[in-house]
Amino acid sequence: MRFALTVILVEHSSIAASAEPPPALSEALNKYIYEHITDVAYNYPYRFALEDLNGDGRADAIVLMSVSGWCGSGGCTMFIFEGVEDGYGFISASTITSAPIRIAKRRTNGWHSLIVFSKGKGNVMLRFTKDFRYPGNPSMQPKASQADVDAATIAIQ
Repeated sequence: MRFALTVILVEHSSIAASAEPPPALSEALNKYIYEHITDVAYNYPYRFALEDLNGDGRADAIVLMSVSGWCGSGGCTMFIFEGVEDGYGFISASTITSAPIRIAKRRTNGWHSLIVFSKGKGNVMLRFTKDFRYPGNPSMQPKASQADVDAATIAIQ
């Protein structure tokens, strides 16, 4: 009986830990917000996915904010952070973004394109630019083809 209880606790602990963002990601998000948006520490929950977007073998982070102040009628702010040796480095921010957020099979400038939902337009394709970022306004991007949507992997539901 004691053995079964131990197994259940370990499994529960593992599930709970995987729902929390890595501390390095929270630090990078807080640093960006503090330096560029407000000098107030950010302590609210957000949705995230860790995926290798640029093929360097390190997990990059897709962050979708989920509280008022970061969301409006058109969607929420999405941040992209590149996995680096000592944590995460800011890449870009996109406003009016809604889930699902998908990782497309297509790559542009070495990074996977992202497919996000844009209110009033549907699924749009965010291609990594020559300026080394994703576009800031998804509503100005081209619609994603159904074939691209079907082939993509959902990162944030």
